[in-house]
Amino acid sequence: MTVVVFGSINRDLVMRVPRLPLAGETVAAYGLELLPGGKGANQATASALHGAPTLLIGAVGDDAHGAAMLAGLTAAGVDSSAIVQVAGPTGLAHVFVSDEGENQIVIVTGANGEARAPLAFPSCADRAVAVAQAEVPASEVARFLAMARDAGACTLFNPAPANADGAALIALADVVVLNETELAFFTGGDVPEGDDAVEAAARRLMARDRQWVVVTLGGEGVLACGPGETLRIAAPKVAVVDTTGAGDTFCGVLAARLSEGAGMAQALQLACIAASLSVQRVGAAASMPTRAEVEAALVRS
Repeated sequence: MTVVVFGSINRDLVMRVPRLPLAGETVAAYGLELLPGGKGANQATASALHGAPTLLIGAVGDDAHGAAMLAGLTAAGVDSSAIVQVAGPTGLAHVFVSDEGENQIVIVTGANGEARAPLAFPSCADRAVAVAQAEVPASEVARFLAMARDAGACTLFNPAPANADGAALIALADVVVLNETELAFFTGGDVPEGDDAVEAAARRLMARDRQWVVVTLGGEGVLACGPGETLRIAAPKVAVVDTTGAGDTFCGVLAARLSEGAGMAQALQLACIAASLSVQRVGAAASMPTRAEVEAALVRS
């Protein structure tokens, strides 16, 4: 394997609505779709679709949702041999998507609360990338990232959803990927506006000299601060249908490209293109592009 992902596995219940509901408001949905989801499963799927041999470590329940997720992951090319099945429900995400493509998500943890890091980091290629998020127990994420670094893997942490436990995990990552809202949470300030403010906040977050902090800026692309340099990558301008899973697409493709030895600037550019393709489709994993689609879009850009 070249990409090893430890994270959540959810079934997404996606409802299209004319607009996102206000507090206490009922909004009628156009319909309901059952789609694959969970940040761990999504990022593993994005990596596998991009051509990187990808192993997913996590947990599903002993229900129909779990069976569907295992089948979907296998179909996407993800190695699911390290996914355990536990008694109880699989994680669920209730996703509301507006006509503008914005979303609100409510997660039921389910089996993800039982996810455990392996006893040893899997045997991998020299440039292995270990990926984790914040939808499984923080103590297990810490153990996974620490053993990955000890094994010589590059560690990528996406501290989403942002919570207090995530702050201690940031120091274990070689690459931290987060959005502006999450950046504000971890730096204790307002959401930064403008490149200078984003860069200043990102550098405050950096836990050590050789770490990269990558801030995703939605339709504006990304700003990445690393050892002695700052990269600004613009995103392609596209018509947005659904932003669900765009960040996970970005992380998965970034991990896949880094595992192949790509430089950070090239990996970020391709990850941005992949995310821009995903927002033009409905769903999270269901919207993720193949490597061929990303490279075709690169030629057109």
